[in-house]
Amino acid sequence: MGFVHFVELLFVVVILLVVGIPLFGKLQFKKLVEVVDPDSDEFKHLLVRKEETLISIKELEFDLNTEKISESDYQELRKKLEAEANELIERLDQLEKARKKNKSAKSR
Repeated sequence: MGFVHFVELLFVVVILLVVGIPLFGKLQFKKLVEVVDPDSDEFKHLLVRKEETLISIKELEFDLNTEKISESDYQELRKKLEAEANELIERLDQLEKARKKNKSAKSR
């Protein structure tokens, strides 16, 4: 009986190898942990914030048109949102220039 079980085990292992090598041999193993690029994360965060701010401006205009807010409140809030959007765009430009500078320095 022991020899029969050994042959069965050997047979199962061979089948697993024959099936597994073509399936898993072509897969590229992904890194479990990726290197975090703080500049890239900040850039993505700023892009999201910029879009949110621009959407807020559009919503504010809609609220004014539907008379949910007064003209004075609209002007005040719009100035704040525009200032925030300008700051975000300036920071995005700074990060983009720094990225280009780093790429050109690395390529040399």
